Amino acid sequence: MRRILLISDTHGNLDIINEKILKTKADLVIHAGDFGFYDEKSLIRLSPRELRLLVSHSPFWRQYNIDKQSKHEVLIDIVRKHQLLGDFPDYISGKKQFSAPVYSVWGNHEDIQVLKNLRKDLKIHNLHLLDENHFYEFHHENKLEFSLYGLGGNFLATNKLFDKPIAGNGGKVWSTLHQLGVLYNQVKHKNEPSIFVSHVSPGKEPLLTRLMLHFMPNFWISGHMGAPFSCVWNQFTIHEMDEALNWLQIDTSFIEKQYKSGYLSEEAILAYNIIKREILRIDTWFKKMWNINLPDAKDGYAILIFENGRFSLETYSNGIDMSVFEKENFEIVKEKPL
Repeated sequence: MRRILLISDTHGNLDIINEKILKTKADLVIHAGDFGFYDEKSLIRLSPRELRLLVSHSPFWRQYNIDKQSKHEVLIDIVRKHQLLGDFPDYISGKKQFSAPVYSVWGNHEDIQVLKNLRKDLKIHNLHLLDENHFYEFHHENKLEFSLYGLGGNFLATNKLFDKPIAGNGGKVWSTLHQLGVLYNQVKHKNEPSIFVSHVSPGKEPLLTRLMLHFMPNFWISGHMGAPFSCVWNQFTIHEMDEALNWLQIDTSFIEKQYKSGYLSEEAILAYNIIKREILRIDTWFKKMWNINLPDAKDGYAILIFENGRFSLETYSNGIDMSVFEKENFEIVKEKPL
């Protein structure tokens, strides 16, 4: 049996990972991004907007009057004072270690230089990146149980898809068409159980969903949305077949323009050709690709259990505090008597 902790959006508060490993007796961890990939020098590399977000989402936000006019140096001092970049420098130095293997994509809020270091020669005990260059297989007694792969960052259906990876700046990161083509070439055993991880939710991205259904994962793990509960669905649970197919019909003219101009790499062309493939009316993607969108780590997590060839799922949430839950005001319009 394998117990897999599913967690997301730690935003640098990484000690919670070991806490949940201990609590759930997890054998390994899958992290869906906004990990907190920062080092000591990230402060000077992050844009003022990213620094403002760190302050505004911290417990200390009421202490400061922060807006778009706030000086960069002031923001840096606040983030440094409260250590809002998180714990990752302690894991880089070896002062702290993950107590079980952690497989993680990056999110849309990370320091791209730290990611480049991790992809090059920075090694962290028990940390394994999920990106276009890695494909993991899990075996028991020489038999494949499942495979694991992923790609993080934001997914922007704009010309940013054509950037050279890793794409991003100032604390923002996004995925590229080139990376998705490279990843497709990494994927093996498409008819065997597999897990794909992204940061963005497939429920928001029909273009990415159209591409990924040809990868044929059984589970698609994501984060980013910040819901108070884990949300689990597939296309069958929310759409009729024709509705799902219609949702997946997206405008790709902006990609076609780049393709005809000769700007796409061979790998990006592969990804584009996959997007253009006909979507068959079959259960493989309609009923058998399950999406699990995770809450922020402070709000909840899930446990995916693999035992005797079967997957089961447990979800945990800190819930919604109804004492501070504000309902939207609305007026009930009474019908006039005839």
